[in-house]
Amino acid sequence: MDVFAKYVSGIDNPDHRLKAEEILSWTAGQFPNLEAQIKWNKPTFTDHGTYIIMFAAAKNHLSILPEKETMEHFADDIAQAGYSASSRLFRIRWTDPVHYDLLKKIIEFNIKEKAENPGFWR
Repeated sequence: MDVFAKYVSGIDNPDHRLKAEEILSWTAGQFPNLEAQIKWNKPTFTDHGTYIIMFAAAKNHLSILPEKETMEHFADDIAQAGYSASSRLFRIRWTDPVHYDLLKKIIEFNIKEKAENPGFWR
């Protein structure tokens, strides 16, 4: 995950840094066909040049940004997982467990839904 090394090293709290590394490494391992890159100074995964998911570290949480349409589709699942959310992202508090099954479903949904998408955004 060399592409994210500088970003992750900028997370001050070592426990937060470790959790961010774990989530990013898990994502790269589960979806090796996605391209890992930094976009807007944040770790991002794309597929054939189209946006799939972005991560952003904050003081109290890691934000997951899968796009508005995906947030709408998974709103109930995200709420059931106990994550707070807005219209475009949800937050995994540094002290919360990561629901990797939900994260996997979200990423798989975006890959499938955007398979024929010619642009970066929907």
